[in-house]
Amino acid sequence: MLRPGGTILLGFHAGQGSRLKTEGYGGHPMNVYVHRRSPERIAAWLLAAGFTVEAEMVHHPAPNVEGGFVFAHR
Repeated sequence: MLRPGGTILLGFHAGQGSRLKTEGYGGHPMNVYVHRRSPERIAAWLLAAGFTVEAEMVHHPAPNVEGGFVFAHR
């Protein structure tokens, strides 16, 4: 839920494609698909939903790992 005029900061796995993840943090079993998206694609979805996108960014928190951020408001 977002109040009128509210802002949103989305953080997500950046990149292309999907993969099945079977082990979580601490070695806990799980069965989840991780979907990677580009900040440009997330920004396009937000624009289509009526948001104003202020910024989008890719960062590298670890080697071979990409994260994405999109900051928007409505």
